[in-house]
Amino acid sequence: MEKEFIKPWVARYRNSHGIEVQTVGVDIINHRVIYRQKGYPHDCVCPRREWPKKFKREPS
Repeated sequence: MEKEFIKPWVARYRNSHGIEVQTVGVDIINHRVIYRQKGYPHDCVCPRREWPKKFKREPS
């Protein structure tokens, strides 16, 4: 990807398998959410349009 602009965003979610993830930010240019999964050493990405289908917000 040539350009990206990451807007910070920190929140806890669970994926469809019940695994907790924490968001890092949103790439405004490429329309994707960057997040970290416990026990996984690298950042992960998900298209913004798919995010609400695959992840549910954890209560604060």
